[in-house]
Amino acid sequence: MNFYILLSFCVVCVSSRESRIDPLVLINQGLVRGLRSSDGSYSSFLGIPYALIDLNNPFGPSKPSPSFGLDVFNAYYGLVKCPQLIHGISYIGAEVLDCLRLNVYSPTIASSQNPVPVLVWIHGGDFGTGYAGEFIPERLVNEGIIVVTINYRLGPYGFMCLDIPSVPGNQGLKDQYDALLWIRNNIRSFGGNPHNITIAGQGAGASSALLHLFSSKDKVYSKVIAESGTPQTLSSFVEGDVDAAIKLALQLGFNTTETEEALRFLSQVSHELVTGAAVDLGLSLKPCREKSFSGINNFIETNPYSISNQTKVQNTPILIGRTNTEILHLSNVYGDDYFRSDPFYNKIKDNFNLDENQLTAASNIVKNFYIGGEPISMLLENVLENFESDIVYNHPLERTITQLLNENAGSVYAYVFSFVDNAQTHSTTNSDELKYLFHMLNNGVESNEQSQLISDRMVTMWANFVKFGNPTPETNQLLPVTWSPVIENTRPYLVIDSDIRLEYRINNDRMAFWDLFYITYGQYNKYLRKCNI
Repeated sequence: MNFYILLSFCVVCVSSRESRIDPLVLINQGLVRGLRSSDGSYSSFLGIPYALIDLNNPFGPSKPSPSFGLDVFNAYYGLVKCPQLIHGISYIGAEVLDCLRLNVYSPTIASSQNPVPVLVWIHGGDFGTGYAGEFIPERLVNEGIIVVTINYRLGPYGFMCLDIPSVPGNQGLKDQYDALLWIRNNIRSFGGNPHNITIAGQGAGASSALLHLFSSKDKVYSKVIAESGTPQTLSSFVEGDVDAAIKLALQLGFNTTETEEALRFLSQVSHELVTGAAVDLGLSLKPCREKSFSGINNFIETNPYSISNQTKVQNTPILIGRTNTEILHLSNVYGDDYFRSDPFYNKIKDNFNLDENQLTAASNIVKNFYIGGEPISMLLENVLENFESDIVYNHPLERTITQLLNENAGSVYAYVFSFVDNAQTHSTTNSDELKYLFHMLNNGVESNEQSQLISDRMVTMWANFVKFGNPTPETNQLLPVTWSPVIENTRPYLVIDSDIRLEYRINNDRMAFWDLFYITYGQYNKYLRKCNI
């Protein structure tokens, strides 16, 4: 049995001559030394390895992380990144193959005698970028919960879906599951309750959290939070490219027609070259439907619109939502050519298997609904932002909520984040809510009273959900509105703006249009095999 150990020692602070008492805990791998926050309110244990990548096949299953032996693991560095497909302007953190690490943030009040609820955060980044250390959860931890942020493999290392048992696909999702198993088996050592774990994420992380809920893997959590992402979000799921390894090898100068041979070559090449080749080729490396192999326990064996697991969904509380306009500033997202093309035709073509006559008819129906006979131009950017947000995020979210209700989920709490703190933009967009929940390394909250109120409200509601499965168990001055769970007839959403309020069937006309569109054309969706509107 693991015990929460506060074996303490003195560490001389660099910034002063005072001493600081830092925590030492015993986990299954051995002793881990963390850091106490400057105000003493919580401890952080950064960069703990939860699994080990097999360097002979860094694209396939991981191995258990070895014991620390007689050494103490100094959990001081939490900025390790898995190899990224896109390199931003930030030079913080190191990209390495040995990246299966997690960060544990535990409030001082947590102990084995007083175990607290746990929030596991799965970062977003379109399955190609992002890392655990980007999110500093001090505000949430100060609400009396443990927060764990996790890394998982990305791009070719996490999402090559090949026609061989050594790399069947979705290794990044399997990394996440390995992290969840590690947390269940070790979190008591940090004062966490292994029977009260919430998995949460944004974007790709939200899609991942719901894929865990729908998968056949054992359920090692009790609640789910999904922000701006579901398995039905367009572009979050692809048909596996079984020749991806061969294409990558050829791009790097190694010509072969054998997948295994290509993998052996790629395993010896630097990760910078492998990810660079994936970007140059434009490979779409995301969750996929895996081929079944004897002795291999797959994560996904069907398409995301058919994936279902009522046994796991039933009675599970869900907090799910989006921002007001998920896709904003279209020229920045898609480039200036967007307004010189027909985005309606292109979007339908990319996602539906239609012949030319059907495609023209379907895209004209959508175009007429949104812009009538107006020519496409930047003057219509706001309307086109609605179209892009609706087809990619908003209607998939509505379909997912319908699925959760049909499978008898516990209370489903839906929200729309609408608070704008920047006078230079007219709406909120994807991931805008995150800076109100976390201290973000590259994105901070405006220093004003209104922004602080939004942050206080969101942190309190999210923490309440982790603790109780209810974001507003009672009303008070901070939370004057009871957040009602979704019922099919009224579909209440909590609108998080300068105030908080309930609204019903948000964007109802647009969502009803897409309901009708899917009744007619849903059978032709590239990944949709059944459509229960």
